[in-house]
Amino acid sequence: MQKKSLDLIEQVKEIIAGYSFALTLRQIYYQLVAKQIIPNQLKFYTRLSRLCVIGRDEGLLPEDAFADRLRVIDKRSSWADLNEFMTTVRNAYRKDIWADQPNYIEIWSEKDALRVVITQVTHALDVSLLICRGQVSRTVIYESYERFAKKIQEGKNCYLFYFGDFDPSGLSIYYSLMERLRKYGGYGKKINFQRIALTPSQIDTYHLPQDPAKRSDPNYKNFVAKYGDNVVELDALPPDILQDLIRDCIEAKINNAILAQVQKIEEKEKLKLWDLELS
Repeated sequence: MQKKSLDLIEQVKEIIAGYSFALTLRQIYYQLVAKQIIPNQLKFYTRLSRLCVIGRDEGLLPEDAFADRLRVIDKRSSWADLNEFMTTVRNAYRKDIWADQPNYIEIWSEKDALRVVITQVTHALDVSLLICRGQVSRTVIYESYERFAKKIQEGKNCYLFYFGDFDPSGLSIYYSLMERLRKYGGYGKKINFQRIALTPSQIDTYHLPQDPAKRSDPNYKNFVAKYGDNVVELDALPPDILQDLIRDCIEAKINNAILAQVQKIEEKEKLKLWDLELS
């Protein structure tokens, strides 16, 4: 293997060593581009893909550091016996930390490939995540409206935080879902919508790699007239930065005194659960 390729593999190793979870090839690629190690061109992405395969074949890169989030095994849960099942139940028990909170939050994103990155935060903070994967259906709008309406009827302030690409389609998806939820019924206007990422300021702050916008996109002209011809995928944002943005907007809406009380009750209930014996 040439020295140039070995040097690039070392750069990949440095990136993946900085995370406790696996990264997609695209996430690694964007970080290399942002650090100006490789140009933002398709041929370099292809070369990186091939090199990462060779690196794993040669034992230079760890297999478990790479993730393919679009192709996963799907199997229903099952257990060897009741004892194993009860262990799972005991370990899984969590109280709804938002039941007594004054606010209700959902995180929405168009990027299924970032699901695992996002859920590391949303699961920890007991917040619902919806992956849009493009324009959402009428059914999703109806079901989402019903969820928010129920929380508003309970007297809660409702927030929908959105994370998507900075491109014509990414902006269109957000504004479309916001408009459709607001028009669906009276409670829609009481939902607080905030598009957290990506933004032009984040692109500048983190020096994110940009690509030309697709002229075939029906929203191309409006986007270019307002923002220029360059677009950026949410995947380009370093995973830890994305997680920090998600965590910050959620924690800003948490009443910590209420949270502490719920956590104390949860600990007591967990102890009771472990004291239960199977007959």
